[in-house]
Amino acid sequence: MKLSAILLLLFTIFVSGAASGQAPEKIRQAVEQRNYADAFNELENLRKSDVKNFELNNYDYLLGRMAEKKGDFAAAMAHFQTVAARNSVLKEYALWHLASIARASGNLMLERSFLQEISVTVPESLLIEAVKNRLAQSFFESKNYETAIQLLNAQISSSGMQAKANAGSAAPPIVETPQTRENLVLLAQAYLQSGNAARAREIFTRLITVMPNPGQPDDFALAGARGLDALEVGSENFGKTVPALSDYEHLRRAQIYTFNRNFPEARLHFRAIIEKHPASGLVPDAMYQVGRGYVAAADFTESINWFERVQEQFPDHPVSKDALSQAASAYSRLNKPRESVTRYQKFIEKHPDAENSERAYLNIIDTLRDSGAPGEALKWTTKTQEVFRGELPEALALFAQARLRIAQSDWQNALADLEKLQKLPNLGGTSVPGGTNKAEIAFLKALSLENLKRFEEAIDTYLSIPDGRGEYYGWRSTERLKALANAENAKPLVTKKIGELGANIEGKPAEAQKNSAQAVLRLNDTPELRAKMLEIVRKAYASLPEYQKTPSFNLLEFGRKEVITGEKRESAAVQNHHKNLADELLFLGLYDEAAPELEKAEKEKTEKTEKTEKPVTEKGKSDSTAKLSRVNPAANDYAYTLAVFYKRGDMAQRAVSFAEQLWRGVPADYQIELIPRQQIELLYPAPYADALLKYAPPRNVDPRYVLSIMRQESRYRADVKSNAAARGLMQFISTTANRIAGQVGRENFLQDDLYDPPTAVLFGSQYLSNLFKQFPAQPPAVAASYNGGEINMARWLARSKTDSPDRYVPEIVFSQSKDYVYKVMANYRVYQMFYDETLKLR
Repeated sequence: MKLSAILLLLFTIFVSGAASGQAPEKIRQAVEQRNYADAFNELENLRKSDVKNFELNNYDYLLGRMAEKKGDFAAAMAHFQTVAARNSVLKEYALWHLASIARASGNLMLERSFLQEISVTVPESLLIEAVKNRLAQSFFESKNYETAIQLLNAQISSSGMQAKANAGSAAPPIVETPQTRENLVLLAQAYLQSGNAARAREIFTRLITVMPNPGQPDDFALAGARGLDALEVGSENFGKTVPALSDYEHLRRAQIYTFNRNFPEARLHFRAIIEKHPASGLVPDAMYQVGRGYVAAADFTESINWFERVQEQFPDHPVSKDALSQAASAYSRLNKPRESVTRYQKFIEKHPDAENSERAYLNIIDTLRDSGAPGEALKWTTKTQEVFRGELPEALALFAQARLRIAQSDWQNALADLEKLQKLPNLGGTSVPGGTNKAEIAFLKALSLENLKRFEEAIDTYLSIPDGRGEYYGWRSTERLKALANAENAKPLVTKKIGELGANIEGKPAEAQKNSAQAVLRLNDTPELRAKMLEIVRKAYASLPEYQKTPSFNLLEFGRKEVITGEKRESAAVQNHHKNLADELLFLGLYDEAAPELEKAEKEKTEKTEKTEKPVTEKGKSDSTAKLSRVNPAANDYAYTLAVFYKRGDMAQRAVSFAEQLWRGVPADYQIELIPRQQIELLYPAPYADALLKYAPPRNVDPRYVLSIMRQESRYRADVKSNAAARGLMQFISTTANRIAGQVGRENFLQDDLYDPPTAVLFGSQYLSNLFKQFPAQPPAVAASYNGGEINMARWLARSKTDSPDRYVPEIVFSQSKDYVYKVMANYRVYQMFYDETLKLR
């Protein structure tokens, strides 16, 4: 062979080897960065060039995951079957995905074969409980009720025994877990389908009588109530007739339906109390609750009929007072101010000592404003202050007066009102409707000064409001300051202020340096000056103990890094099962499956060490990831690493819960730009990016805004249900979800579908798109609508007589909704600072 040919062959081998060595890192990076097309191409190239190592390193499993993500289920199934057939360490996960694909295709028999193989061959798998539950559901869906009943009874019995074992012999009565309660629902339905109605009734009754929180009936209590109603009158008849029950049983079921926002069903039971038990003491409350149900359905005319019926038939009953107030509110919603004010006045006369009597006064003010009678409204603000002098309602009325002045652009009188408010001890905050806080009052005072062209005072007042990642009015003040810096008549004063703040700044004490530099940062956008001020702030923080509480961790190395050869694979086989899985999945960049396996492996390792080194009492046991250790940095680094891995696997709730505990002790005005990037990723993660980018941009919604809502609604927990029966990542109530399901063409939609992240993101994006059409380019108004309803937001916006958030946000009367706006907009600010519109970190 010629020398040139030999050299060419050696060069080809060298290049091929180098490319092969670079492939794992390229693939891992592509997966982590969601560049699935690049990952897929790299995997295909590797498969064609080195089949043996491709399979040894389980790249075919990764290729299956990529194909599944693309929707190519035939290719995914082929890759997963190859992984399972060769007995790979990832066999159980391959079988799980095969089962999921089989189920989606409707082949339940094939699904069960894959699930049963996991159950038999890998009983220690983290998937085993999900496997058992899914097997029972699969048999049920195949109408094999006898087998489903056997499996469900075994599952329920097993969970009960486990709970007893964990609790000890002196444990209190067991309260079922959500999974156990879900299994009970399926078990009852299986008994019903198999003809054992008595056993089904027993279980449905248990579901509505034994609840984790009786004040917040869960989805399974709702299923129990529906099951009992269907048993007693037939599902096709419920709605036309109701079962013959005691008044208290009707009440119990009505309350379950009401909490879960199933108002028509609740109404049937409330009306049964009224019609079937007319002598019951529950009748007045039942009538009132029927009216409240109509309010929830925005049928204010019908609600008034019921509220006034309560007053006519039970004038001396305590609920009559509430019915009068609700009737007044309903008339206001129907734009009948005279009728509304008349009833509020009647409330004041009849119930002067009522616990919430001030609400009637304040509601009259709002009703008069809505009807275009500001002069009459001002009379009532004065009257309310006089009646409640020295009490919280005085501040609420004065704040209502200040808002009215601002809406009229009466800045001088608004300023006077705001200065009076600053002297009052209790402003209500976010604990009462119509309340305010010191930051809001200071901001509105600065806004009034700005509009009165008293710019120097306005600048000082804006600067007095601290800014930080969670400070809504601090942020708004910073934005107003930047606007003043570019305003011709205010710019000289801003320049003067910057000069005063920067004079001999580095000769000042650390606290003064920090304050001056942070103030300059709020007044100036010049890159050079900002860089200088940020460095001064950074150095000042190093001298201030409270600013040194910012956490710092090392990301630990887990998972293998090198491509495995046959010899190495054999040596790995003797290691811990969960450790093997974690190493393999981390190598492939599949953190959604890797993080739980790593946590399990490390927990087993810790427990083994504790047993060999010293006995550990029950009291001394703890989750290795639960709390940070003050004496063990390695444990802290592990907790941080696990949080990072969970974040990468779209289980961001674990990342946020870890990071937020670390930042609670850090001052609220910590400069946002100086927060370490790795901490920002944990505090403000971007999970479910694929779904967000698929559904939000086509609907003209910024995915970062969806994340801002999601962070506040659920802290990224997909399985959460609120005390208002809102479900999933985006916390939809049933009425809104049903409406959105129709808009996006989701037939056979079930409320439980909201626990599926892509579905939640789709519904959230659609609903936000609707709201943005109603409130174009107004993220604060959309946030308030999402929480408090678009009808209410439209009223608040109309009162402000402007589309400026700085003037309409104070008009938000619902304390929860105003606080919601503060938090969502603070989230959105940070997301915009650190992420681009494709959710890539800047």
